[in-house]
Amino acid sequence: MKNVYFVQVSFGFDGSVYLPYAVGTIIAYCKNDKRINAEYNFADIIFSRDKLDVAESKIKDPYIVAFSCSVWNMEYNKALAKRIKDKYPETIIVFGGHSVDESGALLEEDACIDILMFGEGEETFASLLNNLSDGCLRNVSNIAFRDGEISVKTGREYYSDIADYPSPYTTGVFEKIMTDNPELEFLAVLETNRGCPYNCAYCDWCAGRKVRFFPIEKVLSEINWLSEHKIAYCFCADSNFGMFERDCEIATALVEAKKKNGYPQVFRPCYEKNSDERVFEICSTLNSCGMDKGATMAYQTLSDTALANIGRKNLTMEHFSSLMKKYNEAGIPTYSELILGLPGETKESFCEGICRLFENGQHNSVSVYHCEMLPNSDLSQPEYIKKHQIEVMKVAFNHIHSAPESDEEVQEYSYLVRSTATMSREDWVYANLFSVCVQCFHSLGLLRYFAIYLYNNGITDYKEFYGSLLKYILNSEGRLGSLWNEFKHKYESSLAGDWNYHNIEFGNVTWFFEEGAFLEIVNNYDSYFQELQDFLKSYDINNDVYEQLLRYQKLVIRKPVLIQDDEKFTFDFKSYFDCIIKGENAELLNKEVVYTIEPKTRFNSLHDYAKETVWFGRRRGMTVYSDGEMSAT
Repeated sequence: MKNVYFVQVSFGFDGSVYLPYAVGTIIAYCKNDKRINAEYNFADIIFSRDKLDVAESKIKDPYIVAFSCSVWNMEYNKALAKRIKDKYPETIIVFGGHSVDESGALLEEDACIDILMFGEGEETFASLLNNLSDGCLRNVSNIAFRDGEISVKTGREYYSDIADYPSPYTTGVFEKIMTDNPELEFLAVLETNRGCPYNCAYCDWCAGRKVRFFPIEKVLSEINWLSEHKIAYCFCADSNFGMFERDCEIATALVEAKKKNGYPQVFRPCYEKNSDERVFEICSTLNSCGMDKGATMAYQTLSDTALANIGRKNLTMEHFSSLMKKYNEAGIPTYSELILGLPGETKESFCEGICRLFENGQHNSVSVYHCEMLPNSDLSQPEYIKKHQIEVMKVAFNHIHSAPESDEEVQEYSYLVRSTATMSREDWVYANLFSVCVQCFHSLGLLRYFAIYLYNNGITDYKEFYGSLLKYILNSEGRLGSLWNEFKHKYESSLAGDWNYHNIEFGNVTWFFEEGAFLEIVNNYDSYFQELQDFLKSYDINNDVYEQLLRYQKLVIRKPVLIQDDEKFTFDFKSYFDCIIKGENAELLNKEVVYTIEPKTRFNSLHDYAKETVWFGRRRGMTVYSDGEMSAT
């Protein structure tokens, strides 16, 4: 029997790690083939990012070692592959996955790699195994390999029928992993279909591919397996969950499984781009038992030029605003995402875009991500790069929400957009700093209500407010100034890729800059707000309103340690802001009211507060007390 090993490693945190779903699907499919079972032994899966010596020691007399490659493990895979090739020179090394460029260039770059696989792996790998013994690799679609001194790339085939692909869960592929590692908490992937009707230039997920479905019976059986095996966190690999009617049935099955067994506790889908009634129904279903962080209202960019360049259409602002009103009235959290660095975006259009989301009701959560050059996306093709004058930078991979990798053996890298024909390096730095400012002070809530009051009363708009705030902070000599100037220095020194924040007080975890800033401010609340006094007082607000508005703003932010808090006001701020957020006309009433804060969640440490409130709870708006925790008398 010939030993086949698979490598699909990922980073873990606090004893949690993903089951290696991608290679699991290949193993499950190949084991259905009698010839393969007679000739090959599926020996082991290397799934955790062990030291290279440890990983190498787990591989004994391999015939094939197949690597699943993504941005977070590509360099590790290369290093481990070289060690295996040095020790077992006859071993066949196969690389596949999203980070394998379909140009086949990796064969020329790395002598220890023998075969590249492109696209979906089940049928291609089975064909590879069946043809290796006969030496007929030219009969295998979707691969590249060496034939003497030349590289050969076979024809590209796209598989239209996935109905008979078996499940790695219910066929027992992962049983040994889970039995041998009882100390680990396993996370999982649920895939109910493959494909995406959209062709966004920055994406290499499955763009432009016809959507194909796994049988509903298979999906429901996998949900039962996940529930019975106590999988707490489940990520949905569908590109547009909620696009199809049967997705409602799947959401209901997940909720029923949680009610029965307590698992999965969290189901994290990527929702259909053009959110509609079906997505709202699914969000309501999942939110009813706390299974989802909230509904995605993804925009990526609000620049018409950038949208045309990336081949994407967005919801109209009117539709977005009506959806925000609907979700806010139902008490379902929403979040929006933007990408910084798309070709055609300018500094002005980017900053205006974030603020337009606020103007149309998105006050709960906005997240901004850097534009990444994925190997098989349109954005990464040489002609596209040349056309839009894209400057690409290779930076250290950012291990966000994990322990700092001070002793990391192998450095991973990301390839990000640093500038374009419409956004200079300097503009890119400013846009990043503005983004951190609005996410910290608005999305995470620190000055959200102050800004809403100013906007609603026509005193200033969001872009002016947060632009002025950023300027004030950067020119400040206090702690806020030090914090933001540190961020500025790191963005200007962008090739280092050190774009996270670490303070051991918040746990041995790295944070996005806006999260780190929020935690620093909340942990030293009064002193930081004192630094903001001159800025806030520069706006024309009645003194009585100003003093109470500032107290209200500070009151509603979730504190690391708080059992109960009562404060008396002569203005009913809560009713006023609730109306605005729900998209209704609002008037600030002058009446006596006492607000009582009674938190549902208690934290044993600042570490727990940071993890539960900012990391896990950010998209659900946990940094601000909810209606169920704040009452008025």
